[in-house]
Order: sequence, then structure tokens, then C-alpha cells
Amino acid sequence: MQNAKELLDKVNSVKMNAKSLKNEKTKGIISGTFIGLGGGLLLGMAKQYNLVNSAIVGALFGALITQLLLPKNEENEDD
Repeated sequence: MQNAKELLDKVNSVKMNAKSLKNEKTKGIISGTFIGLGGGLLLGMAKQYNLVNSAIVGALFGALITQLLLPKNEENEDD
């Protein structure tokens, strides 16, 4: 019975770690999107481009760059 409880505790801890990593990555991508959106708006106002299009393109670039720069935490940790 003790082994089963240890196994369940280990599974729960792995699930919690996976959820927290996914949440951190999602928060990072959303932050990058908003930073790109702001950059796109500033560039659009400075160059007299269409603000909606430049905001959308900036948000896409921000999300893409953030996705590429965020660390990939796919290491298996055996305790």
C-alpha cells in the first residue's frame, strides 16, 4: 500500500510540474504577443502604415520570436 501511495504522489507531482511549465510558456507567449503588438503600432504610426495591419503583424512576430526564445524544458527528471 505504501508503494502505491508513493507512486500516486510521484504522478501528481509530475502533473503539477507539467501544468506549471505549460502555464509559464503560455504567459510568456502572451506577453511577447502584446510586446509585438505595441512595437507594430509604434512602427505603423512612425511609418504612416495601416495601424491594424501593423499591429497584427507585430503581434505575430512577437509571438513567434517569444516561442523560439523560450527555453524548452523537456528534460526528464528522475528523483
